[in-house]
Parts: sequence; structure tokens; C-alpha cells
Amino acid sequence: MRKLFFLGALIGLFAWSGSSLQASAKADKPLIIFDNDMGNDVDDIFALDILLKYHDMGKIKFIGVLLNRDAPSAAAFVDLYDTWCGHPEIPIGITHLGPNPTAEQKSYANKVWRMEENGKRIFRTTREDPRTYPDAVDLYRRLLARAANKSVVIVSTGFSNNIARLMETTGDDISPLSGMELLKRKVSWVSVMAGDFQRPDYAEYNVKNDVPAAKKFFENSPVPIAFSDFLLGKSICYPATSVENDFTWTKHHPLVEAYKVYLKMPYDRPTWDPTSVLYAVEPTAGFFGLSERGNVTVTEKGCTHFHPSPTGNCRYLTVTDAQRKKILDFFTEIAPKRPKHCIARK
Repeated sequence: MRKLFFLGALIGLFAWSGSSLQASAKADKPLIIFDNDMGNDVDDIFALDILLKYHDMGKIKFIGVLLNRDAPSAAAFVDLYDTWCGHPEIPIGITHLGPNPTAEQKSYANKVWRMEENGKRIFRTTREDPRTYPDAVDLYRRLLARAANKSVVIVSTGFSNNIARLMETTGDDISPLSGMELLKRKVSWVSVMAGDFQRPDYAEYNVKNDVPAAKKFFENSPVPIAFSDFLLGKSICYPATSVENDFTWTKHHPLVEAYKVYLKMPYDRPTWDPTSVLYAVEPTAGFFGLSERGNVTVTEKGCTHFHPSPTGNCRYLTVTDAQRKKILDFFTEIAPKRPKHCIARK
């Protein structure tokens, strides 16, 4: 019954294009791929943390993390966080010749990865050299090739370069299917943090840093996209009081350490990426509303425009004041909890 309820609810929310949202008969929980730009903003950490906890709760199967920021420390930080949470087995893929708007020496990912105490690294990683992780697009193809049809939900919270490049791939020794065919066959939908649909002249960060990739993905996606846009995440800020007071069960928490080096504490931070994660995992829980169906276009400057259409495969999330409170209450409850398999010591 649980399986039938999940499928019915998901199809009811995303009945945009017939068979594109029919979940696989072999999957009773979504397989999640997290495509992100770790190291640019601390909200990525909350997004990763929530996914790992949902994985531990058995609500999802977290099958891979892909970095769309071209920086070794981005992968290293994901590795240390996964490892610290007790999941070093989750595969990680890196991008090459992609966007990297945050210099390595300034990135919290680089600073936390290199933190030492008594001459030793505080946080462990599975690899000494983060440049040796597999290529993101190759990993995308491998993860999708072995997934059941319509079993995967992608959470994309950074730039669109990995997905755009995947869309350009042809059949190979991994799969005879092209990237477009893999997406169409294996992916139910994509939850994206990008854009701004209230201000037509605003070029949002994730879009303007790789306009061609965003344009290719948003305008040609073979599967539905749900957007959590800039103003939505900005309207729900994670409180500094929680960061300072609710994570004291361990001496060194990588999220707290990242907050400390990212900006001068205390500060509240928007929940751009966590909202995309929350909707990807809990689309029927009443946290969000949805716009009408439509299509999204991207201008040369990186501005995103939503065009209503009954046949469109895009929607954007909406929130009421009551939903904002519900979301923030959830974030401040789940984020400070000790991960189930955490290796940290007091």
C-alpha cells in the first residue's frame, strides 16, 4: 500500500507528460542524485545533510553526488561530509572545465577540508587527491544506466553544466542509450534551485554562471522540472542561533566550521538548496504549492522567464507564510540531529 500511495501522490502532483512520471514497478523509494556546486554557499551543506538523513531513514536511496563546480575542494568536502556521516560508499563525480566563481583559497570547502588539529586533518576523506574522482557525466551515465525506469529524481542546486553535457552524450560502453534517452527513460523529474520568476530582469547566480548550459537544460529537458527560485529560498532563512547552539554534541561539526569561515558569525542564511531537496523527497507533504504548467526560457544575460502553457513541463514552487514556518520548523528540527552513523566524537 505504501508503494501505491507514493506512486499515486507523485503522479498526481506531476502529471505533466503522460508516461514521463510513471515510477518504476521495481522501486518503492526514489533514487536520488545530488548535482551541486559545493563550496560557493553554505546552503549546499544543509541540502547534503538532509539527503543523508533521509537516506538513513529509508525514505530515499541516495545513489550519487555530482559536483558542477570545477574545484577539487568541492569533491573533497562532499567526501569528508559523507564519510563523517558514515556513508563513504556514496559515489562522487567531478566536473572538468566547468564554472568556478569562488576562488579555492576563499572557499569554505577548501578551508574546512584542510582544517587541522595537533598537526592532523580533523575530517577524513576516502581519497587523498580529490582530482581522482570519476568524471561527473560518466558517473551520471553509469548511475542512470543501472537504475530502473522512472526511478530516479535528480536534485540540481548549482550550475547546469553536468546535465547539459549529459544531454549531449551518445551511446557508449556504459549504455547504448544517449543522454537524452537515459534521462527520459530513467528519470521521473528534476528538482532545481535556479532562476527568478518574479523579476524578469534578474539574472540568478546559478543561471548566469553558465547561461548556455542552463538554456540547453531548461528549454530542452525531456523530463519535468520543478524550480525553487531565488526569492523563495531567500524568504526562508536558517537561523544563526541554531548553528551556534544546536550542534554542540560534537567538538567539530563540518557544517558549523563551514559557517564560521564563510562569513563572520552570527548570520542567518537563505535555504535555497534545502528547499529543492525537501520538495524532491516530500512532494506531497504540503510544504509547497505549485505554479501552473509552463515553459522556461533563458536570456543571453541569464534571466529566466516562465511562460504558462498547458503542455509545458516546468513548474515553480510557491509558499504561503504558514508553509514558510512549517519548512523552517522542519529544517531546524532535522539539521541539528546527529546522523545515524556519524563517526564524530565529542
